[in-house]
Amino acid sequence: MVDVEQQSELTADPVEDFTHGEHLTTAEAPAEQAYGSRRARLEAERSRPRKRERIVVKPTTAARTAAPKTAPTKTVERPSTAAAASRGGILGRLRGTGRPGEHRRRGFHVVVMLALTAFFGTAALPAYATTSEGSAIGTARTALAVQTLTGGNTDAVQVVARDGMDIQESPQALDSTMNGSVSPTVQALAIQLMGAVSSGRLVGSTPNHLPEIANLAEGKAVPGCGIDYRVLQTISFALAHFSQVGVSDINRRCTGQIEGAGTESAHYADGGGHALDFYLLNGSPLTGGDAKSLQLIQLLDPIVPTGTGLGQINCRSSISLDNFKPFEDTCNHVHIDFLNAQGTTIKY
Repeated sequence: MVDVEQQSELTADPVEDFTHGEHLTTAEAPAEQAYGSRRARLEAERSRPRKRERIVVKPTTAARTAAPKTAPTKTVERPSTAAAASRGGILGRLRGTGRPGEHRRRGFHVVVMLALTAFFGTAALPAYATTSEGSAIGTARTALAVQTLTGGNTDAVQVVARDGMDIQESPQALDSTMNGSVSPTVQALAIQLMGAVSSGRLVGSTPNHLPEIANLAEGKAVPGCGIDYRVLQTISFALAHFSQVGVSDINRRCTGQIEGAGTESAHYADGGGHALDFYLLNGSPLTGGDAKSLQLIQLLDPIVPTGTGLGQINCRSSISLDNFKPFEDTCNHVHIDFLNAQGTTIKY
């Protein structure tokens, strides 16, 4: 060890003084004190003044990286609701305000708006605008329409018997040929028939009498274009047994026709619309004496009221009938009329 304090003199060059051996002297190490025992040595060491050390712990790089940094707070002023609405309109409201749950609420509102649009769009369509008269919508509308009771009339007749519920209405209410309003029961059946028109199962001829059914389906009582409720029932019954039904004549007042029996015809008398002519069944033209004509007549005879008129007696061989009253007519259709029938409905 070199003892700087024992240098005898200083030279002009301190570097030389401390780098050359001749200028340096050896410092003698202090002699170690001798102790008589191990215990005396330990006590001497304990009595010596202790040096305090300061330990500084520096954070590692990973700790400095993981430590969160406090970003300066920045205050953002949002525009008022009125200002946002004026600038952005509907688009601004759709973009939202960034609040918690805003996207979920906005999605719910969009779904509700779409559902309401679909509902009102469907409601705006005609009631019979359906691909099948047996559809769920058509069935629901029919059930809703027929479940209307007319009270306070002792002459009420049963119109519909379904699910244990008898629906009754006045016979006068069912006669749309003379009334200024359309009965809910008549409208319900007309809606069903217009469903068949939409699907191509019920077809008309020239002149076309199907618009007369369309008026009733829309609840319109058009003077001179009414239809006897039993006529509507007969068409519905035919559709239940044949895949396609063609009707060529109903109310001649509505089309201005004067044919055959003239104004005495059930198509024209008492407001018109008390008779119908079938000209087609399952794509085959009818003569009143062919197989399909006979099939339809045999199906209808047990359920029509007594005295119901039936044409084409001259177009077929004699057949046994209970309720129909046959007469002569041209052999290009099947004529059925209820002008003198003794019942207000058919058993269907």
